Amino acid sequence: MSADLQSTVEIGRFVLVLRRRWKVVALVSAALVAAACVWTVLAPSSSTATTQVNVNVIATDPFAAQRTSSDLLDPATERQIVLSSEVIDRAAADLGKGTAPRSVRAGLDAQMVAGSTVMRISWTGAEPRRAQAVADAVATEYLAYRGEQAAARQQDALEPLVERRDALNAQLQQTDAGRSALLSELNLVLTQITKVSGLATSGGTVLVKAADTPPATGTKASTVLLAAGVLGLLLGAFAVILDDMVRRRVYDAADVVDGNGGPLLARLQARTMADLDQPVDADALQSVWHRLRIQIADDIPVILVIGATIGAPVAAVARALELAAAAVDDASPQVSRRVRALAVPAEEGYAVALSLAPRATVVVLVAEDGRTTVRRLATLADHLRAVGVEPAGTVVAHRFTEAAGNAPAPAPAAASPAAAPAAELQTGEAR
Repeated sequence: MSADLQSTVEIGRFVLVLRRRWKVVALVSAALVAAACVWTVLAPSSSTATTQVNVNVIATDPFAAQRTSSDLLDPATERQIVLSSEVIDRAAADLGKGTAPRSVRAGLDAQMVAGSTVMRISWTGAEPRRAQAVADAVATEYLAYRGEQAAARQQDALEPLVERRDALNAQLQQTDAGRSALLSELNLVLTQITKVSGLATSGGTVLVKAADTPPATGTKASTVLLAAGVLGLLLGAFAVILDDMVRRRVYDAADVVDGNGGPLLARLQARTMADLDQPVDADALQSVWHRLRIQIADDIPVILVIGATIGAPVAAVARALELAAAAVDDASPQVSRRVRALAVPAEEGYAVALSLAPRATVVVLVAEDGRTTVRRLATLADHLRAVGVEPAGTVVAHRFTEAAGNAPAPAPAAASPAAAPAAELQTGEAR
C-alpha cells in the first residue's frame, strides 16, 4: 500500500471512529461546558477601571531645539513612575484608612499609548466602584508627583538666572562703563527668566476619569462557554481516537478480519430478543445459514456459538441461528435434518470452548458491537486454531437489554459448564 493510500485509509479510519463514537465526544464537550458554567457562576468576578491622562513633558533644557513631546517621553520610565512607591503610597493615603499600598500595587497597571503622550492607568479588582476610585486616585497622584518634579526643575533653572540678573543690576548701578553691553546681557537673562517661568509645571491633565466610564468586566461568559465547548470537542475527539488506537473495537467486517475472526457473517441491529424477528435481522441470520449449509453434510449438524467477550448475547444469537436454519431447511423439501446451535458464553472461559470446538460441525464467534476489542477476538481465534478449528466467521451483535426472564431458556443443569453442550455434541460424534 502506497504512503498516500495509507494516509487516506488512516484518516478515513479516524473519521469513522468519530462518527461511531460521537456520543463520547459530545459527552466530553457537554461536561466541559457544564464545568465552565459552574466556574462562571462561582468564580470571583473582576472589574478593570481605566483612567486616561495626557502627560506634560518636563523639559531639562528649555532653550534647546525641541523634538515632539512623544519623543521626549520614555514609556518605560513613565510606567515606573506610576508604579513607584511614592505615587502608590500617596494614592493609598487618599483612599483612606484600611487601604494598604500593596493592595493598590496588586491590581495596578500602566501603559503609554504608542506614539502619543497619553498614559492609561488601570486597576483591576472585585468591586467596580473600588476599581474606579483606585484608578482615579493613582492618576491624580501620578500627575501631582510629576508636577512637583517639573516645579523643582523650573526652580533649579531659575536660580542661576536670577543670580545673574541681580549681579548685572548691581554692576549697572556701580559704573557707567560698558553700560550697553551690560544692558544687552541683562535683556538676554530676563528673556531666559521669562521662558523658564513660562514652562508648564503641571504633570499633565486627566482626559477620561475612570469614574466616568463603566469598568470592563472579565471574560464574557459566552466566550468562556464557547471555548469550553470547542476544547471539549477536541479533547473528546482525541480521546476516542487514542482509545481506538490502543483498544480497537469490533464494529464491521474490517475489524473482524483484523481480529482473525474469519468473514463477517452478520451484523445484527437487534437490541432485544423481539427485535431479532425484524426483517433485516431475520434475513441476515438466514443468509448466515445459507453460507454455512453448503459446507455441511451431517444429518444433525451442531453449530457451536462462542462469545468473544463477556456480555456478548451468545445464547440469543445461538437460538436465532437455530431458528433461521430450521426456516431455511423447512423451505427445502429435499433437506431433512435438525440443526442444533449450542452457546458457550465467554463467562465460561476458553477451556470450555476449546474442549467442545473440535467436536462441533461448525464454529461461529460472537463479538459485541462496539465493546469487543479486536485483540480479544484475535486471541480467541488463535486459541481455536491451536486446537485445529477454523472459525466459520463472526456475528457482531449488540448487548441485549431484555430482562433475564425474557431470555431463551437455559440448557438443563449439568455437573459442569461443558456437560450440557458436550451431551448435545455426542450425536455429532456418532454420525
